Amino acid sequence: MKKIYTYMFVAMVLVSSCAKIEQVPDSINTSENIFLVQKDAEAAVNALYTSLTSHDLYNQFSETMQSQGTDDAEWGKGRNTGNAGKLAIDKFTFNAATDVIYRHWQIQYRVINRTNIIIANVPPMNINETKKKQYVGEAYFLRGLMYFNLVRLFGEVPLTNKPTTSLDNLDLAKSSIDEIYAQIIADFKAASANLPTTYTGSDLGRATKGAAMTLLAKVYLTKKMYAEAATEAKKVMDMGIYSLWPTYKEVFTIANKNRKESIFEVQYSNTATSGAGFGSSYAGFFRPSALVIKPPTGVLAGNGDNPVTLNHYQAYSQGDLRRDVNVLYVPTAPASVVYPYYVNKYQDPAELTLEDGGNNYYIARYADVLLMYAEALHELSLGSNDAYEAFNQVRRRAFSLPINTPSTRDLTRGLSTEQFRDSVLLERRLEFAFEGQRRFDLLRMGKLKAAVNAQDPTILIEDKHLFLPLPQDELIVNKALVQNPGY
Repeated sequence: MKKIYTYMFVAMVLVSSCAKIEQVPDSINTSENIFLVQKDAEAAVNALYTSLTSHDLYNQFSETMQSQGTDDAEWGKGRNTGNAGKLAIDKFTFNAATDVIYRHWQIQYRVINRTNIIIANVPPMNINETKKKQYVGEAYFLRGLMYFNLVRLFGEVPLTNKPTTSLDNLDLAKSSIDEIYAQIIADFKAASANLPTTYTGSDLGRATKGAAMTLLAKVYLTKKMYAEAATEAKKVMDMGIYSLWPTYKEVFTIANKNRKESIFEVQYSNTATSGAGFGSSYAGFFRPSALVIKPPTGVLAGNGDNPVTLNHYQAYSQGDLRRDVNVLYVPTAPASVVYPYYVNKYQDPAELTLEDGGNNYYIARYADVLLMYAEALHELSLGSNDAYEAFNQVRRRAFSLPINTPSTRDLTRGLSTEQFRDSVLLERRLEFAFEGQRRFDLLRMGKLKAAVNAQDPTILIEDKHLFLPLPQDELIVNKALVQNPGY
């Protein structure tokens, strides 16, 4: 996906506008000054992908929200507590002034405004029709993804599908959750209708029809629209272009990026590969510091962010090979480190700095489709053989067993609806550890408070914490906004 990195001048222009839901008109939002030829449209879309790699989005803060605010990771007990904002997320002491929350809000609305600019300006262009559909489809996909994140994090938020073109009428009230989901569903459907099934060469990694269908299935599952979720997931399965890697470790090998199991990944490249700094920070930030374990020669010590809980480490059953891919246990750590467990999933021996990893960050992969299908189908048909089989394909791979052959590791048949839900929730916890899924899964199943308190009873979670507060700075500039209850 190297082309995405070749239009940084457009990305820099896009970044220059005001962050507060783009309160100042974006400087590229007229066809007269940028949307003239096909490369202009391509550059604008590529800049959207560049935005995903921001530290405020998928290069740090998404994982902060999804792991540190759950039972999977917790700072303290001798481990890194050096970032006040992340620590507030971790301990549920965040408020409307927490910087991590504001920056996460900012970047997603910035992306939304840019998708709106593309959706408004690309259709009238006199360019290749196939490419035109693709570019618009990519914008719909990324707008749907941003709103899907926002509605699950904040609940009711401002909804706009038009680019900012003037300084008038900038105050936007919150829309209802149902209105936001209606827009998300429409966006993913539009993306699916416009996007190609596959790409080749340097375009690998762009949003596809399968990615839009997968995210649409997740939307339906979140809304408990089980028939629609099962149907959409089955469509992805029937495409015949995705499959599980034989072993879990292969999923995260850098050489396997954008292949086989991949449905949509945020793209990163280390300096050695790209010749420029487009790297991920996860490998370096998550790796334990030199005070915990001396790194091998030529390998950088890390920051020790997002330390893994004992609760998570002990959740794997004996023989589950996912544990050692996901978690690094350091038994020789100093005695001051009570629980010496760290994220091990993102490793790049070739990185030159702590923010130079070549590991991509998954938004969706085929194992997710199988588990969503299993969950939705079992809700519709208790004891469904197809639901058990989809689930067990993921389970077998965890033990490096033949994926399509029944085994002694298969999920026990005859489970109740609630037992099957609990089994799916646990399987998702282990399969998608530190891939930005845990908090959303717990919220979807109504078990965030119970899970966090089972891991650490000292953390006080109130009902208000199920949604984040709207950022204080946003309330100051947007007089139409009303704070979420309890903040």
